[in-house]
Amino acid sequence: MNKTVKRVVALVVMVALALGIPMWRSNSQKLEYVPLQNGAPVVMTINGEEVPADEYATYFYYNMMYYENMYAQYYGLMGIWDDEQTAEMMGASLPLDAQNQAVYSHVLLQEFEKAGLSLSEAQRKELYKLRKDAIDQMGGYDTYVQKIAQAGFTDQTYTNFMYLTYVYSALNEYYFGENGINKPSDEELQTYFRENYLSAKHILLLTTDPSTGEVKRTDAEAQQEAQALLDRINAGEDFDALMQEYSEDGGLEGNPNGYIFTEGDMVTEFYEGTKALEPGEVSGLVKSSYGYHIIKRQPLDEGEFKNYQASVSIALGKTMDALLNQWMTSAEVETTDLFGEISYKNVTDYLPEDQKTAAAAAEAAEAAAKETGSTEQQGAADTEGAPAEEK
Repeated sequence: MNKTVKRVVALVVMVALALGIPMWRSNSQKLEYVPLQNGAPVVMTINGEEVPADEYATYFYYNMMYYENMYAQYYGLMGIWDDEQTAEMMGASLPLDAQNQAVYSHVLLQEFEKAGLSLSEAQRKELYKLRKDAIDQMGGYDTYVQKIAQAGFTDQTYTNFMYLTYVYSALNEYYFGENGINKPSDEELQTYFRENYLSAKHILLLTTDPSTGEVKRTDAEAQQEAQALLDRINAGEDFDALMQEYSEDGGLEGNPNGYIFTEGDMVTEFYEGTKALEPGEVSGLVKSSYGYHIIKRQPLDEGEFKNYQASVSIALGKTMDALLNQWMTSAEVETTDLFGEISYKNVTDYLPEDQKTAAAAAEAAEAAAKETGSTEQQGAADTEGAPAEEK
């Protein structure tokens, strides 16, 4: 999957997981997508469709919250936007992130409309029910709103992203589902598998332990030992028996029958060494960064095709992610002067009014929590330092 597409698609899921919140919303009995069109000035156009400042600022702001939550959760770093040096460094990527998400959202909806698709009433009702259940589980609407505000969302903007996940799924089914109009045939996939995948076993003698970096033997020693094994194979000894006894490949136990792979899956020397062989043929010594390999190429078991079908589809570009990336790349995007004026320092000035309120409330709650934590820590420190009779 293209990194941009992956980043955009994963954003809401990651934020939801980080905060422990579900992913759905609707004001009515059926979920709908409601664009932010509040008369704000235009920041960019995507295929001629205007993106107002409040929409762009929304993308920008929840990217800030995405990084805020990620760095707090995984690295224990709090308040990254309060640190001038960190904020300057992180803030440099935010305009492009926000632009990509605007393109993602608009292109997805544009192509959805072009295809003549719509979400079913059952799907919209399903999302409504999921949201209602989520609000109940979190103890009410106010708590729900507070949670999503911590991630930079309002109820409506969160709804829109959830709606887009269903749009994505509907387009995926339309193009690549059971009767998808772009679905590759089994024959096309199998031909690619047959022409581009290899199968091989090998005996590996390591020069360095890949897990610890510890030197196991010198290059000369590894070469000498590998040559001795190759001489035994050439003299007629069983390759598999020697492989089981001497190979230091950490994946041998899980792959006793060898590997099926294509270019890029293995180190270049192993791939090229296998490709140069005929099925059943054994290589000479093949040196790589791991050590020395003795490779035996095997006939490709086409019965294994089903296990590689998804990878083959990706390689052929026959996936929804590849198609979406193509749409995004070819989209005509034009920005206005305002695009360069919005930054992490002033983005809240451009947010929709309800999101400004939610953001301010979230910031106040965070500040209160920090203050409480600081007071508690100070109290504990004072107690620890007090004379015994005062404790």
